[in-house]
Amino acid sequence: MMSKITCPNCSSQNTCQILYGLVGLDDKLNEDLGAGRVHLGGCVMSGEDPDRHCNECEIDFDTKAPNIYLDIDGALLANDLTPANHAKEFLKKVLEEYPYTTYWLTTHCQGDANVPIQHIGHLFDAETVELMKKIKPTTWDMAKTRAIDFSKPFLWFDDDMFYEEKQTLLEHGVLDNLIMVDLSKDPDQLGRFITSFPLPVNT
Repeated sequence: MMSKITCPNCSSQNTCQILYGLVGLDDKLNEDLGAGRVHLGGCVMSGEDPDRHCNECEIDFDTKAPNIYLDIDGALLANDLTPANHAKEFLKKVLEEYPYTTYWLTTHCQGDANVPIQHIGHLFDAETVELMKKIKPTTWDMAKTRAIDFSKPFLWFDDDMFYEEKQTLLEHGVLDNLIMVDLSKDPDQLGRFITSFPLPVNT
């Protein structure tokens, strides 16, 4: 029996495997479909297809998708009043590819995902603000790494790092999963991530 997997959108464990390709509908498959143990994903596959379906909120998701952690100041914002170049396109890229596994990792979010939007939403258009509503909150104290789930692959976009945070990443062998954003050196850095998105180191 496949272990229960939690939906990253609604936290339900009522999820099932997605079956792709041309399948023969026999009594067993019909029974599994009716019971919500299997979901048909269609015949066309891209190679990056979701592998689980949630029977509660009806989304398809990929259990292999990395968590994405986003800082704000110096990463999405060039300064207090100006979004970084390509910030809108970067957010669109991230949230189209990882809509259920993207998190705020910023001093502007301590368990409430609305606070970052209140902080920077007025600097972006309505479409981007709607995208931001998909980003989940984190809660941490002193070190941002305390909010990171090290059991999953991840990418952390930030412009700075404390000593404790670096040591924690080194201990887990994932220092390369911190993507340092330096907008003063490269104002178009977010644009480069769009065309060549980093891949996480797996431990």
